[in-house]
Amino acid sequence: MRALVLSAVMLAACSTLWRQAAVATSSTGQRLCAKHHVPLITARGYEPPQGVFTHDNMDRPFYNIVGESSPNRIPDYQTLRRSKLQCVPSVIAYCPLCEKELEDRLRVQDEAAARKFAAYALPIYGGGGVATKPPYQVSFRGGTWTVTCSLADGRTATIKISREEGRVLSTHYSRGSPSQVMQRTGS
Repeated sequence: MRALVLSAVMLAACSTLWRQAAVATSSTGQRLCAKHHVPLITARGYEPPQGVFTHDNMDRPFYNIVGESSPNRIPDYQTLRRSKLQCVPSVIAYCPLCEKELEDRLRVQDEAAARKFAAYALPIYGGGGVATKPPYQVSFRGGTWTVTCSLADGRTATIKISREEGRVLSTHYSRGSPSQVMQRTGS
């Protein structure tokens, strides 16, 4: 009985997470997104040369978390636009709805999302794993969120976040309270 209940719980827990490239095949042989049941788009894109490791979304800390629910997004090592690292032509198969869903979920829409982003990202990006603590001073200007707060070790941290892309634009760590740092920077 216990095994049956455990199996049911595990199946229910897995129902919202998708494996990368969860693909179904239609009766005509067309490849479909298993989540959205729409045909996958095949496009010319780029990836890094063989043996070169690139993780294009290092500055997007929520990418992999959000990406779990978008199984047929464009993989983080591939891109539709050529870049310095991603310069080898390749073919990309992706679901446009998965890609849109991913981009929408990465967007930092409001102050609450900016605080959550900062609390998650600051310990990772130069914070040495030290947690943030309130109060959070949040401002928005020109498409960029700026969040300043304290870390548990007494340092002050500031992060700038792109609203539309959910990217870390910059971080700064210093000694002193958030209000002293804000006064020094003239904000």
